[in-house]
Amino acid sequence: MRLSLNISINLILLIVILALGSTIGFFFVSQQRTTLRSDLEHRVEMVGRQVTSNVYAPMQKGDLGHIGHILEAATAEPEVAFVMVKSLDGEVLAARWMKEVIGGMKEYDFPVRAQSKESVARSEMTFGTITSLAGGEQIAVVAVGVDLDPITKTERVLIIRTAMAVVVGSVVALSLGLAIVRRLLNRSITPLLDGIREISSGDFSSRVQPDPHREIAEIAAAFNEMAERFSSTLMFKHELEETVARRTAQLQQALEDQIRVRETLAEREEHIRLLFNSTAEAIFAVSREGTCTFCNPACVRLLGYDLPEEIVGSRMHRFLGHAASDGSALAEADCPICRMLNDGRGNHTVNETFRRKDGTSFPVEYWSHPILRDEELVGGVVTFLDISQRTMLERQLLQAQKLEGIGVLAGGIAHDFNNLLTAIIGGAEIALNDVAPDSKGAKAIHGVMDAATRAADLTRQILAFSRKQVLSMKELNLNDEVLSQTKMLRRLISEDIKFQVKLASEELCIRADAGQLQQVLLNLAVNARDAMPPGGTLTIETAAVVLQGSDRWLEEGMLPGRYVVISVSDTGKGMNEETKTRIFEPFFTTKGPGEGTGLGLSTVHGVVKQHQGSVSVYSEPGKGTTFRIYLPRIEGMEAAKAPQETKTIPRGRGRILVVEDEQAVRDFLESALQDQGYDVTSVGNGTEAIEACSRTSFDLMVSDVVMPGMSGPQLYQAIREQQPQLKVMFISGYPAKSGSLQDLLDWDAPFLAKPFSATTLLAKTHELLQSAS
Repeated sequence: MRLSLNISINLILLIVILALGSTIGFFFVSQQRTTLRSDLEHRVEMVGRQVTSNVYAPMQKGDLGHIGHILEAATAEPEVAFVMVKSLDGEVLAARWMKEVIGGMKEYDFPVRAQSKESVARSEMTFGTITSLAGGEQIAVVAVGVDLDPITKTERVLIIRTAMAVVVGSVVALSLGLAIVRRLLNRSITPLLDGIREISSGDFSSRVQPDPHREIAEIAAAFNEMAERFSSTLMFKHELEETVARRTAQLQQALEDQIRVRETLAEREEHIRLLFNSTAEAIFAVSREGTCTFCNPACVRLLGYDLPEEIVGSRMHRFLGHAASDGSALAEADCPICRMLNDGRGNHTVNETFRRKDGTSFPVEYWSHPILRDEELVGGVVTFLDISQRTMLERQLLQAQKLEGIGVLAGGIAHDFNNLLTAIIGGAEIALNDVAPDSKGAKAIHGVMDAATRAADLTRQILAFSRKQVLSMKELNLNDEVLSQTKMLRRLISEDIKFQVKLASEELCIRADAGQLQQVLLNLAVNARDAMPPGGTLTIETAAVVLQGSDRWLEEGMLPGRYVVISVSDTGKGMNEETKTRIFEPFFTTKGPGEGTGLGLSTVHGVVKQHQGSVSVYSEPGKGTTFRIYLPRIEGMEAAKAPQETKTIPRGRGRILVVEDEQAVRDFLESALQDQGYDVTSVGNGTEAIEACSRTSFDLMVSDVVMPGMSGPQLYQAIREQQPQLKVMFISGYPAKSGSLQDLLDWDAPFLAKPFSATTLLAKTHELLQSAS
């Protein structure tokens, strides 16, 4: 808060007067206090000296009464509180107290000295002992006590009076000073202040009259000169302000228009930048000469670079390593982008290749469009997509369609073939029971059974690559399974091939069909052996891996996670790209006529797919081949159960209905069951079976699944209404879990897959009838 000049001067004057009055009052009080205390001490000293001189004689005589009268006379002074005579050891000989001391007290001591060299100071009775004292020595002490309360009251009164005098004097002085200052200010400063206020309000005609005081007169003259200058320039100031205001408004409007245009352009530029940076398509722009002038983040990422600066400024035709879909290099004359820069016409290219930073190529689909400015071609813009995944999916789709068609054909062939093999194996097994074990006929029958068994293995291979084979899934230790096949594989390969096995140190647990896994290793080992005719090295390795979603080789449909991998590597002649694209096709082989069926690798592919796994291959001409089988890994294995001992199948009892449309299979079933002691009725279709059931009740029905007119499950449902106790066992040339039977077998029924032996049939039949009893 600012104070006015009048108040400031008054405050200063008040402080000065108070300080001066306080100093004078303090000095006066101090002098008066010193005078009072000096006077008191003088009177006390007079009393003490008088008592000291008077008590010496009575003390010599031991006249204490006389001493009391002397002390009483000494207390005439009002300030004296007491007078006492004390011996040198502090004993009070005589004392006179005048009043009670309440305001404090001060004691003064006066020594009593001997007046002769040798005299008796006091009698033995009075002073205890007679002491011979030298002349003038101290023999007692006179103590005079002074009451300080009267002098204190006197000093307090003195201070109060002095303070009142200072205050009164300060008030008088301040009043006189204020009157003088107010008169000076009103006469000198007030006109000057009024003139300043008038000028501040805009009236420059105001002037201040000269003042008799020199300083005020100089200020007034300067003020008048300033007012004159303001008055002379006022018109110019107004004109200048109007000009400045008008020009400022024009500049402000222009600036606002320019800011608005810049904001609009910046917003559009930011919008375009966000569009280019956010799009998944890669975009780059080229000048008329083919030099890159811009590229978005997707282009930088797809080409394998870190910063756009690594691409901008490059001649894009050479920079991209532009090639046709077959891998042949494109000349600038044949490059669609270069043609667009020459003729100004856009184009769409479906399948060509660009080159990444690391030198690898990838297929692309791209669109190139010219950039025109005032109808003049100044460059072009190219948008491209990485179609690697699309190409892979198209290739996989074609392969899947091809395999599906072959699988359907193979499944049908395998079904019919399994019916024939069932009749052959079963008939041969029955016939073997009627001939001597060492006869020529027994040997011939064994040959037939061996051939039929090999044919059944061929059927399983056909079903494996078509993914229709029924698997017996168990928890296995991969390292143990590989080790169990080592001896067989060593005998399989030639001696000029070095065979080595490298197993992972940890336990690798999987859920797989041991027989199918053996078939995979066998087929890969045979292929590796055939690829190294002059000899080489065959290596089988196992390991644990974790596949990420970003793994480039990961096939479509395979989930990321924990897997085990079996690697089968050889140092043979390797394969080119064309061969690698066809190796999993059924009946495709690079071997000569009669040297291979072309089912080995297709079987491997089918088995691995049935195990929810994947197979990849790496090969280069002259550098060998490596197959990697990836199978899902599990946490651990349950304890293996002890194998059950084979028991002799006892003869059976009961009525069995056999329903089979294939005559040879029906004859085999009827013969095998009748030889075991069962009462068998065999029919060829569902209608005949229903008629038979209407006449006789049966304990078990053995029925084919797929039959003309009525399927086995439909037949069983119809018969159960009449015979609810009837058991059933289905047989089929299709696997139970194949797509052909899934719509028919909608419950968990006993099932035998063809081909099967008579022993298997009888064991299953006995098991079912025993459970029914």
